[in-house]
Amino acid sequence: MLSARDRRDRHPEEGVVAELQGFAVDKAFLTSHKGILLETELYYQRFDRINWPCLVFGIILVSIFAYDAFKIYRTEMAPGASQGDQQ
Repeated sequence: MLSARDRRDRHPEEGVVAELQGFAVDKAFLTSHKGILLETELYYQRFDRINWPCLVFGIILVSIFAYDAFKIYRTEMAPGASQGDQQ
């Protein structure tokens, strides 16, 4: 890293370019299959304190409850509209 004195002596553009040169991102690689797999593996390794089976179970459970609530809402609202058509 550059010290504060070294940053003052350089032009602002040079300092930014020099610091960010190691962080070049290849967007084509990140959108490829291998890049996506590596990104997923990286997130999985970084979040090692999350209990993944419980998280997946929770997501499935919330999805089921949301679907059930949607179906109940739809059946409660649908007969009112269809009764008017039958008469």
